[in-house]
Amino acid sequence: MTRRALLFWMTAASVVNYVGRTVMAIAGPDLAREYGFSETELGQIFSSFWLGYAILMWPSGWLADRFGAARVLALCGLATAALSAGTAYASTLAGFLILRFLFGAASAVLYPACGNITTQAFRSENFASVQGLVVGGSSLGTALTPLLVTALSGWRSSFLVAGLVTAVFFGLWGLRVVNSGAASSTTPFRLHSATLLLGMQSFCVGYYYNFTDTWSYYYFKEVRSFGAGESALFTFLLQLTGGLAMPLGGWIADRIAPHFGRRVPAVAALLAAGLCVAAGSAATVPSIVLALITASYALVVGVEGLYSWGVLASTPESPGAAYGFTNMAGSVAQFLAPLTFPWLAARSGWTMSVCTAAGALGIAALLWYVAAGKIRTYNDRSQP
Repeated sequence: MTRRALLFWMTAASVVNYVGRTVMAIAGPDLAREYGFSETELGQIFSSFWLGYAILMWPSGWLADRFGAARVLALCGLATAALSAGTAYASTLAGFLILRFLFGAASAVLYPACGNITTQAFRSENFASVQGLVVGGSSLGTALTPLLVTALSGWRSSFLVAGLVTAVFFGLWGLRVVNSGAASSTTPFRLHSATLLLGMQSFCVGYYYNFTDTWSYYYFKEVRSFGAGESALFTFLLQLTGGLAMPLGGWIADRIAPHFGRRVPAVAALLAAGLCVAAGSAATVPSIVLALITASYALVVGVEGLYSWGVLASTPESPGAAYGFTNMAGSVAQFLAPLTFPWLAARSGWTMSVCTAAGALGIAALLWYVAAGKIRTYNDRSQP
């Protein structure tokens, strides 16, 4: 399989998986109203996904390294299809919690597996571009989901359609990509200092992502009282911008690295993103709210390719496990954040709750600055 074809399949896997992830965020308010769930209980359902995701993230990365990334991703992708469709038939809080936990566990291998494939198929100086496009698929999937959910009749149909699409895609993945020649590795994982710092950065950015990826539709519709159609459109535009900014940011990072390095541009982007989201939480005009939150999101996701470059370059001998470790930290944050956001909002208001995400980005900028100084790619062609 050519590199271009492999890149297409990895990006498409990201899109499809994020449709399955985001259905709950969009269908959540209707589901909660039908069963009488509170904001806190809805937050628990959101968090259950991230708990399973966090617990299995590191082990799934090891499995991808050990048994072949494409093969492990195919099996887990088919499992997410079954779990997504099964969610349509849940009727109790416990049922939703268990299904979303298992869905998160099965989804955990996606980016560790793609990171493993990237290190095998692409040159290290192109890691940011490649991973920016692959991870950028998440924003496209998240952007499409509100339109899918609002176009279907009822939240149950959304989960069934998402499950069907996922099953078809990963069935084709199993036929086309598993036999593409991706190798396995038995090299033990070593936790380098840069990898540890990147895990801490991932925690901070993961906290922020929980607002934009999980709570944004709820925030626009229930907190800011925008209409359902307007909120769906705002969420679509937010995620579409992110989907474009992520690959663009990775491409720019690889091109300017020989002249400006990889440290300062990312620090500046993260700090600016924090200021934008804080300002957006205080704004009152809908168009300004959308513009500021979207600008913030575009800046953060634009750094995603650089983050992936850092993870893969810091631990090239076991990229799946390294990606699993760092993303596990981000997943822990996304497990805690659905509980933290409504808790803070109930006590101090949603403005204060959103501003904690801005503060997390400031800490992430500092952590990246330190980590980037420790990273060396395995061929020393790229310097931070």
